[in-house]
Amino acid sequence: MVDHPLSNKIRRALVYIILAIGALSVPFFVQSPYILHILILTGIYLILAQSLNLMLGYVGFLSLAQTAFFGIGAYTSTILAVTYNQSFWLGLVLAIIIPAVIAAAVGIPFLRLSRHSFVISTLGFLLICWLIARNWVEVTRGPLGIPGIPSPKLSIFNLLDLNFASRVNYYILVIVFVLILHILLAKLVGSRIGRAFIAIREDEALAQAVGINTMKYKLLAFSISAGIAGVAGSLFAHYITFLDPTVFEFYNLENILVITLVGGSGTIGGPILGSIIFTILPELLRVAKEFRLIVYGAILLLTVLLMPEGIGGKFKAYLHKRRIREVYAR
Repeated sequence: MVDHPLSNKIRRALVYIILAIGALSVPFFVQSPYILHILILTGIYLILAQSLNLMLGYVGFLSLAQTAFFGIGAYTSTILAVTYNQSFWLGLVLAIIIPAVIAAAVGIPFLRLSRHSFVISTLGFLLICWLIARNWVEVTRGPLGIPGIPSPKLSIFNLLDLNFASRVNYYILVIVFVLILHILLAKLVGSRIGRAFIAIREDEALAQAVGINTMKYKLLAFSISAGIAGVAGSLFAHYITFLDPTVFEFYNLENILVITLVGGSGTIGGPILGSIIFTILPELLRVAKEFRLIVYGAILLLTVLLMPEGIGGKFKAYLHKRRIREVYAR
């Protein structure tokens, strides 16, 4: 007898609830400011990695512009807060909208190119954003950067007054955004839109032949992924409280590429594993800087050789085989 789909949904919902409770309860057991700092960065990079995962794992297009949208979101939120004295929440909304609109504008020509040309185009866009941030001194202060970015605050009719300046509070804020993102992503990829994304990834010409407007769905995915990256950028800027053009440099791009590929693109859970491993591991290797890149590269190489689908993909394949065995055993 095969499990009813409803029971699978309930089981999945229970897993999400247990993970959410576990993540939100971490501050009750972890008192170290340093560990909380690492966990906050892990959550922020997880959000950024999921923006890449949506494009690469579900649509099949490698976008190197995700850190550009990350930086645009960070600068949008920062300039509104520091220059115009606006709230974090308004900055967050615009940090989603502005990168999404820019992605829609540049995506129209970029997404008409071949997949290889798309990669080069997005890299060029990232470099242009870096140059603008360095040279538009009147707005970005160039290499001097923008200091004094305020921490988020939340006030609701004088009934609730929260300040996210402490690491415990900021950790909870980031985890809430991570949970919301993963719920929305799971809904998206399981919907008709998500199935269109996967059809494009598997065979774009065939998807177009059966009536899918591939350009529309590629543009939609690119815009959504840019908005997700903007959320990560806003959270990053208000946590670090300082922003300069290095936000556009290749470190963040390398980080999310490794997180997504090792964790497993095309799975919701894969980047979670990747972000935990590749945000915590570099910190552990700070004591041996000369071996840091070697170990980093070795893990990436072994993963590509032994698990080309990533850790999440390997685990997904294992669960699929297990379900098949259970069905035949009955």
